[in-house]
Amino acid sequence: MNAQTEITAPDAATIDTLPYRAAIDRVATMRALVMRMALAISQLASDRTDDQRESLQADAQAHAEKLRHTYDVLRGQSTFTDLPEELSGWLATIAQDQTSRMAAISRMADMTDSLRDAALGDDGVKPSDFDSYVAYAQGDFFEVVTVLTEHIWKYIEDGRALQLERAMQSATRLGEGLSRLERIGKYVRSMSINASVEASRAGEAGKGLAIIAQEFKVLAEEVQELTFSARQDIESIENA
Repeated sequence: MNAQTEITAPDAATIDTLPYRAAIDRVATMRALVMRMALAISQLASDRTDDQRESLQADAQAHAEKLRHTYDVLRGQSTFTDLPEELSGWLATIAQDQTSRMAAISRMADMTDSLRDAALGDDGVKPSDFDSYVAYAQGDFFEVVTVLTEHIWKYIEDGRALQLERAMQSATRLGEGLSRLERIGKYVRSMSINASVEASRAGEAGKGLAIIAQEFKVLAEEVQELTFSARQDIESIENA
């Protein structure tokens, strides 16, 4: 399945509901995978028992597979099975225009696979190949992963900015509605006062009008309380 063709960049509304940090961490930890790979290879170069060698070779195999898998996710050919599928597609969508950086990651994955194959073979890894691996990892590869990770984080920051902008727009519309509601509340209160006056003038015959006047008064007070509470909520959004 090609997740890249199915998923677009996330909506701002999902920023706080999906584990974007975990997805981005998978990209950032490619640096750690490469260093762990280098450590396993360097340990294999020294005298080890058969059990130790098997354990280190298994580690090298696992590191190479994880790095290759992360690269495949970034190019839309795989997914992180323990994360929501749309996050893998989101990463692939972002990475699709990062041609030079993806080329650097591809090269690192190829070098890692070659190092793993040599480590699993009878002859082992040549010192010159190991030195080239570490030099490329600490140089171009680390820089590429750092820049790519920062680039992905920018999408999160842009999403949060959009989220805040939408909240402010909603607050503005709500404020406009409250202004109209306040005007209605004042009108209802005025009607209540007028009805009370007329009820007093009517004496016994105005009892029904007095009840209506009281209901208008209660309604006006409820409108006032609701608008006051809502305006406090709007201020909280604007000050966030």
